[in-house]
Amino acid sequence: MICPLCHSSKYKKIFTTTNFHGRHEYGKQKISFNQCQNCDCLFPAVKTDNAFYKKYYPKKYNTNSPLLEKLWINFSLFVKKTYLPQKGSLLDVGCGKGEFIKSLPSTIKATGIDINPLKIDNINLIQGDFLKYKFNKKFDIITFWHSLEHFSNPKNVTLKALNLLKPNGKIIISLPNTNSLAFKIGQQRWFHLDAPRHLFLPNDKNIHLLFPKNTNILISHNPFEFPLDLFWSLKNKAYLRFFYPILKILDRETMTITVTKSKTSQL
Repeated sequence: MICPLCHSSKYKKIFTTTNFHGRHEYGKQKISFNQCQNCDCLFPAVKTDNAFYKKYYPKKYNTNSPLLEKLWINFSLFVKKTYLPQKGSLLDVGCGKGEFIKSLPSTIKATGIDINPLKIDNINLIQGDFLKYKFNKKFDIITFWHSLEHFSNPKNVTLKALNLLKPNGKIIISLPNTNSLAFKIGQQRWFHLDAPRHLFLPNDKNIHLLFPKNTNILISHNPFEFPLDLFWSLKNKAYLRFFYPILKILDRETMTITVTKSKTSQL
């Protein structure tokens, strides 16, 4: 087994957890997580074959009440759109139900790709594997909204995305950050661990390893991308919830990476 981020074979087991998604547990299977001794990336000790996807990807996840779910989706869409330009062509990788694409203005010509997308009328969705699919055009914007961490070979994914960009295009990636208060406190019950579906969990110190030299990388933190993630990560230290608003602002539990190619980038 090697680190998905830097490909080092030096790692150590740091804890064992169970099969859970967010705050919901799906099984008592024991899942070990390793930490790379070279770059500190976190990754589960699993084999990603067909049996893995059948076992650990349920057709439907537990959700909040319909009202809370709708409020969270609408707020999340608002946060995502703050990173976008006013117009251009866009590819959303891991588009899921396509809510993000559906929310975009007509000035952004969007396409979504997912292994199992939920077809929605008047939205251009591709059913397929991003790494295997042969695109016949390039894009101004490529987004990965908490989908990149589900790939076992993330560097191949980002290299392909860079090659699919038009001149002056950019990639926007949102994913969990292990260099956060919530991870340090929550550990094996961290909300964003999503064991074992998150196949690599980087931080804002090692994320640059995914990209070629001279690539321009901007990292930002929005404490309200997931308003209650820290709340559930504090389950074992519930007394800290009294300080939740302050802790949430300081948390940096997720990060959004904006990537552009410089003219001298070596792909």
